[in-house]
Amino acid sequence: MLKNFWYACEFSWAITKQPKQVLMFNQRFVMYRNSQGQVVALDDQCPHRGAAFSLGWIEKDCLRCPYHGWKFQADGQCIEIPSNAPGTPIPKKARVNHYPVQEKYGFIWLFYGELPEAQRPPLPIFPEYMVYSMRPVYDDGIDHANYARLMEANLDFTHVIAVHKKSFGQRIPIDKTIKYQVDKYDWGAVAQVNYESLNNSKSFLNFLLGGRPELTTKLTLYLPNVTLAEISVGRGGKFDIKFGILVAHLPIDENKTRVKRVLYRNILPIPWLDGFFRKIDHQLAQEDTVVVSSLSSQSMPKISEEIHVAADALDITFRQFLQKHQTGFSPSIQESKLRV
Repeated sequence: MLKNFWYACEFSWAITKQPKQVLMFNQRFVMYRNSQGQVVALDDQCPHRGAAFSLGWIEKDCLRCPYHGWKFQADGQCIEIPSNAPGTPIPKKARVNHYPVQEKYGFIWLFYGELPEAQRPPLPIFPEYMVYSMRPVYDDGIDHANYARLMEANLDFTHVIAVHKKSFGQRIPIDKTIKYQVDKYDWGAVAQVNYESLNNSKSFLNFLLGGRPELTTKLTLYLPNVTLAEISVGRGGKFDIKFGILVAHLPIDENKTRVKRVLYRNILPIPWLDGFFRKIDHQLAQEDTVVVSSLSSQSMPKISEEIHVAADALDITFRQFLQKHQTGFSPSIQESKLRV
C-alpha cells in the first residue's frame, strides 16, 4: 500500500445517513453523512469491545455503537457511555481514528497517512471532456487478485492481443515494436499509443468515419489507486467513437481487491442502454482478472526480478513509484500514527 495519499474508495451516491463499511488494507472503515451532507470517516471498530460501527446508527450527527450504545463524535471522540451515570468521566482511550475525506468526480476520497493538510498531495484532475460530456455507467465488484497487479494490467498497451483475443484483441494491429514516451509527474504518469488502423474493420464503420478507423489509446496512472484508459476510434472527426474507462482499486488485502469502475461513452448515450454497456465492460474486465489472478506472484516483484521490453515502459514507471512509496499492509504498525 502507499501511505500519505488520497484513496478513491467509494462512489459518492453510496454514502448516506446510514453507516457504511469500507474495507482497505485489512482494515475496516465506516462512513456516513451528517445533517449537512458532509461525509465522516472513522475506524469501524469500537474501542470498548471491537464491534463494527457500521452496524450501528446515527444520532444527532454522532455514531452509536451497536453493542453497548457508546456515542462517538465525527472526530472519533466518545462523548457518552449509557452504562455510566451522567458526569462520569469518559476514559481517555475511548476514541477512534478519524480520516480526512473529500468528494470529487462522483467518488469519496479518503486520506490515509499522517501528513498535515498543507503537505498532502492534491486530488487528481480527470479530463473535463469525459466527466462533463460523456455518459457514465458504474460497476462495483471484488476481484481475487492483488490491486497493484490489476492496475498494472490496466496500464499495459499490448496485453489486449492475448488477454482479449476472443473479444476484440484480434483486431488490434500490434505487429511491430511498440515504443512510446512516458510523461511523469509528481503523482502519476501518462502515455499514448496511436495505431495506424484497425484490422478487419466493418465497411459501415469505414463509411461513417470516412476511411479505415484509427485507434488511439491513452493510459494514465493516478497514484495511489486509480487508472484511466481513454480510447478513441476514428479519424479525428466529430463522429469518432470515444470511451473512458476509469477504475479505482481498493486493496482489501494482498490477494483481494474491490474494483469500482466507471465507463464513459459518447456513443449511444441513452440511459436504457447503460446495462448493455455495463455488461460488456464487466466481461472485458473479467478477462483481465482471470489472467492476473493466475500470476505466480500476487505481490509485485521488483523491476529486476522479471523480463521487460519497450512496450512495458508505463508499467515499469508504475513499479518505480511503488518501490519509492510502498509500505506493508500491517495495520498494527500504523494505528498509533494515523490520528488526525
